Amino acid sequence: MALAASRTTGAFGMENRQDTRYRLSFTAGALLLPHGRALASYFLEHAPAEVLDQARQTPELGSTVAIIRAQAIAGNVLAIQSETANARYVRETLKRLSALTFDELTILTGDDAMPSDRRLIMWLAMCRYYAFVGDFATDVLRERFLLGEPTVTFDDYARFVRNKTLWHPELETLTDATAKKLRSCLFAAMAEAELLTRTDHAVMQAPPTALLAHILEVRPESLEFLPMRKTTLQ
Repeated sequence: MALAASRTTGAFGMENRQDTRYRLSFTAGALLLPHGRALASYFLEHAPAEVLDQARQTPELGSTVAIIRAQAIAGNVLAIQSETANARYVRETLKRLSALTFDELTILTGDDAMPSDRRLIMWLAMCRYYAFVGDFATDVLRERFLLGEPTVTFDDYARFVRNKTLWHPELETLTDATAKKLRSCLFAAMAEAELLTRTDHAVMQAPPTALLAHILEVRPESLEFLPMRKTTLQ
């Protein structure tokens, strides 16, 4: 099926962590692993050859992944009954995939990856696309792990938000409902990535695998998003 050009409105790719305003639209879902695999497979199967060639040669997919958006929505690739929800989840998932490399996308969809590899790829996508999530992963999740602290609590999250408010005043304007939804989605994503237990929020080390070591060799800065030591990959 030939794909028509899709209008690429919105931001794609890794968020600049020095920007003055955070992207805070991740309330559409937590880790979105099934959505990510479905849309990644659709992109690899249906994107034109020249688009795939371009994606292979760039450091991240960026807006090229959006070429499948209209067709993925129209074809209900995610099998979501509500048209509004279907469109929202497609848009949100493609934004996160835009922060991955072509190689990471093929690992996400391939049969050689461990389930933990796929979970961590979607976690890295979320951390890269949303600097708020990436900063939390670095400043709280990874830091607690390196210090030997057993849990990440809602109080840790509240302190993180208070500290970031100095540089990100948009956090002060969040309604209580939105703030709770952001926290809920973030903690759910960490639990789905199996970096945090769902009930008592105990920190879990990211499992070292050969594919994860390969990913971090290509993009070593992504190690800071994970509760693990570099030595475990060696």
